[in-house]
Order: sequence, then C-alpha cells, then structure tokens
Amino acid sequence: MSLNQDLTMLEKLTLVLSDGNWHSTEELVERVGHRFSATMHVAIRKHGYRIEKRRNSQRQFEYQMLSITTVAS
Repeated sequence: MSLNQDLTMLEKLTLVLSDGNWHSTEELVERVGHRFSATMHVAIRKHGYRIEKRRNSQRQFEYQMLSITTVAS
C-alpha cells in the first residue's frame, strides 16, 4: 500500500499545492481526487488556506497556494 493512499484529501491537496506552483484541474483530480474542489473549499474556510485560481491559455483552470494562515476556532 502506498503512503499516499493513507493521506486524507486535505493532506494530499496540501502536499501538491505546497510547492507554490500552478497546478491544473486534471493534475489535482489525479493526485487529490475527483472531489478536490470540495476539499479546497474546506482548506480555505476552515484552515485558512489562500489559493489563487486562474484560467490558462487553453481555457482550463489552474490553482496555486499562496499561503496558509491560522484560523481561530
């Protein structure tokens, strides 16, 4: 069993986006899961992630993590 299979979707999303580079929807579906956008919403709302979204030249969306800030409970 791969270590990556033991990670939560939030952990996978963090692992992929933590390099600060742009990542395509296709890559995030492959590496995080088909519900990556729901996980991204949780990351932003509950965990203080700052994630940019843009449309590339092929009119596909890409995502980039800017930072993680602490959210008070």
